[in-house]
Amino acid sequence: MKAVNSEPKVKVVVASASKKASTRRRKRAAPPITTNPERLGGTPTIAGTRLPVVTLIDYLNDEQSIGRFKADFPGITDDQIQAVIARIREALEEGWLAERINY
Repeated sequence: MKAVNSEPKVKVVVASASKKASTRRRKRAAPPITTNPERLGGTPTIAGTRLPVVTLIDYLNDEQSIGRFKADFPGITDDQIQAVIARIREALEEGWLAERINY
């Protein structure tokens, strides 16, 4: 009878994941602008609030400062405001808010 070699033929190496790898698998951030047909009739709002995005646009259009907007709506953070503005910019750059015309 032949002796059975108990050593594995394949070596298994376990390495810990680097921090770099974990950053690639980040969860997608929550959208800054949301809509729900059961809230405010589906009006786009600043995520996590019932505050319509057009309210922020109206403040800016009326030359009100972001500081004034935050004073009037104290639950809103700078991060939320900047995220909304960034999303509107992305939509413009992607062509979602512009109509094509031929001159």
